[in-house]
Amino acid sequence: MVSQDRGPDPLPGSAEAPVTAELRQIGVVRSGVRERKQMPSLGAPAVIEIFAEYAAGLLRFEKHSHIWVLAWLDQAERDVLQVTPRGVADKSPAGLHGVFAVRSPVRPNPIGLTACRVLARDQGEIHVDRLDFLEGTPIIDIKPYFVTRDAILAANNAQIGKPASPEALKESLRLQALHFHGEDCAALERTVEAIWSFRDSVLNGSEPAVWDITVPLHRGCVVDAAIGMTRATPGRGSLKFHSEDVLLIRHEGREHRFEL
Repeated sequence: MVSQDRGPDPLPGSAEAPVTAELRQIGVVRSGVRERKQMPSLGAPAVIEIFAEYAAGLLRFEKHSHIWVLAWLDQAERDVLQVTPRGVADKSPAGLHGVFAVRSPVRPNPIGLTACRVLARDQGEIHVDRLDFLEGTPIIDIKPYFVTRDAILAANNAQIGKPASPEALKESLRLQALHFHGEDCAALERTVEAIWSFRDSVLNGSEPAVWDITVPLHRGCVVDAAIGMTRATPGRGSLKFHSEDVLLIRHEGREHRFEL
């Protein structure tokens, strides 16, 4: 059982009493990662063990390729409201972010949320491609990922911090490309290499405020990968097409060419 402590007293003049809630742990994470500093930034392969008394809730589970996993981050601090996120070099107050503006486990109610791909299921054991939850983390819910509701490709996020390393940036880009294209291929890998090379060597890991990319129209995998990593689209004018086997990126008056 995951218990929920009573919240703070109501603010003066407030008629709202704090809500006391009780969460039922439905399972546990088996990731093999026991220390937060050892957890890869994008998570690690894991198994979700659903307790026997909740296994009936997995009926028709095979209809979904991806799921949302909600966990109770039992090792997280709960009395901190501002943190310096990973990748933010400025450790002064200027680098602080509110916990509701970042994905830090530190928060008043330390509920973790991760989308992942289901690799296999063996009775109450669900094998997934990645979770950023430590070994033994309590699972409090699982929900299907619905493409028609959960995919918002027009969303925008201002970059919070720099990637931990060039390798971490490349892995993140590759995952974004795979999420859009759906499968790995040589053309996808070459497109990842091009976008990564531009961001790593030209922007020192940062992301441009606006993309201006030209890709070969006849290379569907390249088009998909580029959209997945940049969210550039023809409708917004940030994605253009040509007939060359070259990916072009225009930035601050310069043109960067990458052979595909």
